[in-house]
Amino acid sequence: MTSSRAKPKSLHIVCSGVLGFLLARALLGTNLLAIPCAVLGALIPPILIKRNTQRRQESLAGLWPEILDHMISGLRSGLSIAETISSLSTRGPENSRPIFLECKRLLLAGSDMPSIFEYIKREFNDPVADQVCEVLDFARGTGSRDTAITLRTLGDFIRSDIAVRGEIHAKLGWIKNSAIVAAAAPWILLVILSSQPTTLQAFSTLSGHLILLVGVVLSVLAYLWMSRVGRVHEIPRIFRGEPS
Repeated sequence: MTSSRAKPKSLHIVCSGVLGFLLARALLGTNLLAIPCAVLGALIPPILIKRNTQRRQESLAGLWPEILDHMISGLRSGLSIAETISSLSTRGPENSRPIFLECKRLLLAGSDMPSIFEYIKREFNDPVADQVCEVLDFARGTGSRDTAITLRTLGDFIRSDIAVRGEIHAKLGWIKNSAIVAAAAPWILLVILSSQPTTLQAFSTLSGHLILLVGVVLSVLAYLWMSRVGRVHEIPRIFRGEPS
């Protein structure tokens, strides 16, 4: 499964790099300045893919308070854990319904609950899902009557955690935006200046080649460093393994 995802990603990188090179070559008329544009173009797909993945995970993680409310309501009304999970395919948040609809299909096909919990962990891909699945799996195995109370406590904790992490993301978001601007600005300026023949002549020399090479390396390193500084550390997934 990993290799099938890696191939499209590599293809996107190559295509974006080639497109950046051809576009810069057509606009600037020189291969020399088109090479840095190709390198920068190749960096765009990984950045976009990573951001889209993070946004999807954050969107799903933010649904857990509402999902837990529906779970607590179902358990208190006398539904079993399997029935509660199945009901989320129609009663839960809109964005999470496809996941629980698949859970319902798997249950009807005869899958056991540990497999369902593992599927939920894999699809949500966040520590909150791991915690909820472990609580439900423990309750299923022991017949605990306090499952709804435990889920209510977990829901309150998740709400406060989402609020705090939202503030942190908002305050550190400018660092990532600054990294993109700082990495792209020199090359945009270079493209503008390349309309002057003297600029092309200056970068056609050996020292010009060296400056371009150093500039590309420093731009990539600066972006990676700034992205690391502005990264919010994720909660470790200590319950990532398959439920017992």
